[in-house]
Amino acid sequence: MNVKHAKLIITLIVFNLSGLNAQFTNNNWCFGDSAGVRFDNSILFKSSSAVKRGTVSISDSNGDLIFYGSTADVQSSSTGQLKRGKLFNKVHFKMNNGDSLTGVGWSHDMLILPKSILDSTFYVFVAGVVVPDTGLWYSIVDMKLQGGLGQVVQKNVRYINHPIQDMLTAVRHGNGKDWWLITRRWNAMHQNPSNEFRVYLVDSNGINSPVIQYVGTQQYNNAGDMSFNAIGNKVALCGYANYLGLFDFNRCTGQISNEILIEPNIGLPYKFYTSVIFSPDGSKLYVNSSQEAYQQPGKLYQFDLSAANISASRIIIDSFPIPAENSGMEMGPDGKIYISCVFDSIGSSFPYPPNLFNAYNSNLSVINQPDSLGLACDFQPFSFYLGGARTYYGLPNNPDYELGAWVGSPCDTLTVGQAENDEKNDVFFQAWYNPEWNMIHVNASKLKGKSGVLRLFDVEGRVVVERKVDVISGGYFTTEIGMNGIAAGVYIVSLVTEKDKTQGKILKY
Repeated sequence: MNVKHAKLIITLIVFNLSGLNAQFTNNNWCFGDSAGVRFDNSILFKSSSAVKRGTVSISDSNGDLIFYGSTADVQSSSTGQLKRGKLFNKVHFKMNNGDSLTGVGWSHDMLILPKSILDSTFYVFVAGVVVPDTGLWYSIVDMKLQGGLGQVVQKNVRYINHPIQDMLTAVRHGNGKDWWLITRRWNAMHQNPSNEFRVYLVDSNGINSPVIQYVGTQQYNNAGDMSFNAIGNKVALCGYANYLGLFDFNRCTGQISNEILIEPNIGLPYKFYTSVIFSPDGSKLYVNSSQEAYQQPGKLYQFDLSAANISASRIIIDSFPIPAENSGMEMGPDGKIYISCVFDSIGSSFPYPPNLFNAYNSNLSVINQPDSLGLACDFQPFSFYLGGARTYYGLPNNPDYELGAWVGSPCDTLTVGQAENDEKNDVFFQAWYNPEWNMIHVNASKLKGKSGVLRLFDVEGRVVVERKVDVISGGYFTTEIGMNGIAAGVYIVSLVTEKDKTQGKILKY
């Protein structure tokens, strides 16, 4: 056959991401003083959380809570001693053997990872920042036990013993089933800054020895945040001592590279960058500056990652009135960004007196349109009511449990062999390359979302084409992607709406 005259030649593997990698979700958040949010049906509930800073939680593919917890629990008013962390089951009782966990209540020091996509066991990792808890720790939860309520079967196992920065994070391996766990070393003294990353492969065989990498600017921070973009090929890092930077990440190899330094360690006064997060389409970066030590209003910054000078693109979206101290910032399953504040007046920061309820501690602030530039992002302070619960500094430090395989990459092992238009898929999705017109035709139906983003990726995960799209009445979508100026090769067409994730592989020749 003469390919130049072939009307349509299809080289396509189509699948619905939610069908492959939705064993676990981020649907339920438990945090602060008894706050609980279920996102898929906007239900507020009372959790057993009673913590000042970060928490963790994990939910199943139906959106139901599996378990949650945190490191240090409430502080005893009589002894002043810090109680140890706890895990709670889905009915909000302490999990069997789920008490006395190591860690002292930082913001991003705990993380839950499934041992495998087919197993019922979970790792609960803890980053130990200060003595006596320095190191990387883990416990193992088996959800088959206690009638499905789970039990901790191994507890407080120390994997390494050097101090770790309070910025524990993870991202799905490009194979769609394993995980990369990322830590940063802290040398515990300002005269010994560090740029050491440790990247651990966590798979069904266990925790593998880390790939130790020395990348980017050395820094002093013992706390801050690391956050991945939606497709997992970029990671942002912020620190208390003003550092802010971006890195590339290879989901096949775990390699971190190509630092873009937005702001270095510039000395006092510190901005106390407590949290950083990408917008859903990866075009904007948001950073919380708490100013917690200087009694100045905290600020919410936005950076435009498409700008020639990212540092110069900084916009102050808003300031937080004293004594509301902003800290935790996380992406919700609805694509909105949520920010927590503690009401930090003298004598009332933690725990709150029983009758202390106000707008600052009874609500989360929300960025409703985080992909939009500047004030168009629609930031609404103290607008998400917690139903009588209260918030402090922290929100759940959860990875993106629904991120799928890096389709078409050398390590993609889950999507190979998927049949076109699999009968199990609710969404019909079709994409093919037309060599005569040098374009890709895209059709979809039964979509539940109303708007979204269409992207074309190369096999290295780089975005070649990206544009916002709307779904017409009845869940139908059709478009073309022109391929002029785009080299021959394998590409992935991705359509993501607020309710659908689907994509396919094509070959341009």
